[in-house]
Amino acid sequence: MALHNWPLVGLLALATAVPAIARPAERRCVLQSRVAAPVVRDDGRLYFRGQPDRRQSYIAIFKGGACPGLNRFATASVETTGAGYCEGDKVRALATPSQIPGPLCVIDHLQPFAGDVDDPIPDAPAGK
Repeated sequence: MALHNWPLVGLLALATAVPAIARPAERRCVLQSRVAAPVVRDDGRLYFRGQPDRRQSYIAIFKGGACPGLNRFATASVETTGAGYCEGDKVRALATPSQIPGPLCVIDHLQPFAGDVDDPIPDAPAGK
């Protein structure tokens, strides 16, 4: 190997020795302008109706399963961090008529759903 190639070999060794900097995972979002305000379904799930096409709707899937307090008599309050509803956004159920806030739930992901608010939900896929 020629001597002029040694700096290149040194850079390659350094590049493989330095750990990669962890970048935060990208959050998937749905623009608020593409869906109507969230509605609590009779089964306690949060439904975002696609606008103008209901076939582009979403169901919120929460970390840890169901969100306690979300029922057909509750109002959902979503704490968003931007112009959309995103993975990681926080949801609270407000019990009517008292408006007492329920526990905080975190959206794990938004499952695409081509139905209306009262339509049955097919079994969720194993992954996201």
